[in-house]
Amino acid sequence: MSRITIPFSRKDPQSPRRDLSTRARQALFYTFVYIGTGASLPYMPLWFQSQGLSGSEIGLILAVPLLLRAASGPVIGVWADNFKLYRTPMIWLALAGAIFFAAMGTSPAFGDHKFYGFLVLWTVGYTLTTSVSPLIDAMTFQLAAKEGFAYTFPRAIGSAVFVATNILLGFLLTLMTPDIIWVWVVLAGLGISAAAALILQPKSKDDLPDADKIADEGAREGGVARLKTLLANRKLVWVVVAMGCFQASHSFYYGFSTIIWRDLGYSGTICGYLWAVGVVAEVAYMWFTLAWRRRVGPWRMLVLAGILSVVRWGIMALSPPLSVLWFVQALHAFSFAAIYLAGLELVQTLSPRRLGSLAQSLNAAFTTGVMMGLGTLASGAVYDRIGSGGYALMAGVSLAGLGIAVWLYLVPSPRALK
Repeated sequence: MSRITIPFSRKDPQSPRRDLSTRARQALFYTFVYIGTGASLPYMPLWFQSQGLSGSEIGLILAVPLLLRAASGPVIGVWADNFKLYRTPMIWLALAGAIFFAAMGTSPAFGDHKFYGFLVLWTVGYTLTTSVSPLIDAMTFQLAAKEGFAYTFPRAIGSAVFVATNILLGFLLTLMTPDIIWVWVVLAGLGISAAAALILQPKSKDDLPDADKIADEGAREGGVARLKTLLANRKLVWVVVAMGCFQASHSFYYGFSTIIWRDLGYSGTICGYLWAVGVVAEVAYMWFTLAWRRRVGPWRMLVLAGILSVVRWGIMALSPPLSVLWFVQALHAFSFAAIYLAGLELVQTLSPRRLGSLAQSLNAAFTTGVMMGLGTLASGAVYDRIGSGGYALMAGVSLAGLGIAVWLYLVPSPRALK
């Protein structure tokens, strides 16, 4: 018997009013998350420098938590998967991360061991707070599928806030000392924790279809068994490997693009605009391409975006003129946003529903953790040897990801979306 619904009824789970409420809550939470990352990603190296650390020490501090995600990602993912409510582990992860960030303010007590103190505190704090992202992605993805709103809307809000935070904190740094960066990051961690408790709805697996069956299956599985279930899915594993290649190709871009652009004679203002073009293109892609993305499907989108990723890095390796560079920066919509969204959908589709959060944690641990960490470590030596030619190496890394994506697309499995 078909289910009869009453449009716009308050009790109807498909009611637009309820959809908007859930969507708005998720978007508001992404705002808090990206207020934090918008400060930590581009500006924490400056704060570490103000504390007397060398460039090599800063690079090591930034790379270690990324590399450790190979272990921390699965462990935190399994731990978070044991909670009934999506928001509970996010509350504790952000709060604990803020405490470790705050402890960095006691650096005068570290004496001659300042580097090691920062290394430990930053590694733990960063690991905890960044573990929130795959959890909120999994939660939003599930709710979007159930309640009929576009996942990309709240995620795009986060990207827009990231840009706004870059600009605002950059302005504040003209008026204040770099200590404002540390204060901002601590307060952002506390804000994420409070937002998880006060803004996110108490959604659980009970809110999803077949909830009883999912809960029963999950209760019978231990953490190791859950990991084995995911790792036994070869197609899922190879999707994550492809995503890791595509994400790692951005490591040289994030680390040395501003330096390369300045060497080419572009002003700091032009460099800022070039970065903004990439993020604006990313936001536009998330907001305005939903119908097209649905027609293309995640597999074909992954292949198409992979091709454009190779093209992007190949052109940048040639040190193109500024007129071409604007266009190339707009390809960030594909080299990052399209690949990121297609990857999220494929990981969610290829995973058992009860293991969605854990699967996204593993995906984040490998792609933005291990692979980005290795790429970050390698980028310095690559730049010292071949300068902007490092983009050619990134094109090769993307080409490896593209090869895997094409192979997976041509050999579909019953569980894949094509």
